[in-house]
Amino acid sequence: MSLDSKIERLNKRYRGLARVTSAINDLYIYGIYESNFPRLMETLNKAKDATKDEIQATKDEIEYSAGYTIASEKPTDPFLNQDNE
Repeated sequence: MSLDSKIERLNKRYRGLARVTSAINDLYIYGIYESNFPRLMETLNKAKDATKDEIQATKDEIEYSAGYTIASEKPTDPFLNQDNE
């Protein structure tokens, strides 16, 4: 399998998983609330968490396959990086 087709396949997987997460998040639009369907929503929230884990793994695989280096997250709190002046 060529690298381009592998990355394209991973991108399709990523888009599909993102659609699943989005669909679960949008259930309230159709009147499906946690108060109405507690057991169903509990199961769907577990599925959403598992989907998010797969999304992160797919993103990492895309970045690795494309040759990108994954940089560590930079702190966004300005008080953590203050130099003693």
